[in-house]
Amino acid sequence: PYHTGRMRGVLDKAAAMAGWGRTLPARRGLRSGMGIAFHFSHLGYFANVVEASVAADGGIKVHGIWVAADVGRQIVNLSGAESQVQGSVIDALGAALGQRISFDAGAVEQKNFGDFHLARMDMAPPVEVAFLSTDFPTTGLGEPAYPSLAPALAGAIFQATGKRLRQLPFDTDLLKA
Repeated sequence: PYHTGRMRGVLDKAAAMAGWGRTLPARRGLRSGMGIAFHFSHLGYFANVVEASVAADGGIKVHGIWVAADVGRQIVNLSGAESQVQGSVIDALGAALGQRISFDAGAVEQKNFGDFHLARMDMAPPVEVAFLSTDFPTTGLGEPAYPSLAPALAGAIFQATGKRLRQLPFDTDLLKA
C-alpha cells in the first residue's frame, strides 16, 4: 500500500539536498529556477529536484539534479544503485529535451542517432543521489527515478520563465524571450 509518510520523507530529503528556497546564483543573461516532483513506482518512492536556467534563445541548461529515494531497508550494492538512478535521470533528461520524432509524408525523418538527440555528456549535470534507510521491504530501484525528472524540470522552467511546458519533448522555441 501507498505510504504518504515515505512520500513526504523523499520530498523533504530531496529539497534539503538541493537547498530548496535558497537564492539561486546569478547567471549572466539567464533566467533560473528550481522544480520538484515525486513518483511512486515498483513500491519505491522517488523525488527529484532540478535546478535549471533558460537563455533568451530558449536554450535550457540543467545545473544540478538531486534525487532522494526510499526503496526499503537494504541496498546490497550502493555504488550500483546510485549509478542506476543517475543513468535513469540522465536518460529522462535526454528524453525531455531532445528525443523528438517527426514525420514527413508518413516517413520518420530521424534516420539515426545523429538526427535523434539522446543525452550527451555536455548536457549531463551533476546528479546527487541519497537513499533513505527505512524499515520496509526492499523494492524496485532503477526506472522509478525516471518519471519525475520531466515534471521537476518543467517546474524549474516555469519558475525561471513563467511559462508552462506540458508536452514532451519540451519545445524550447516556446521559451524564447
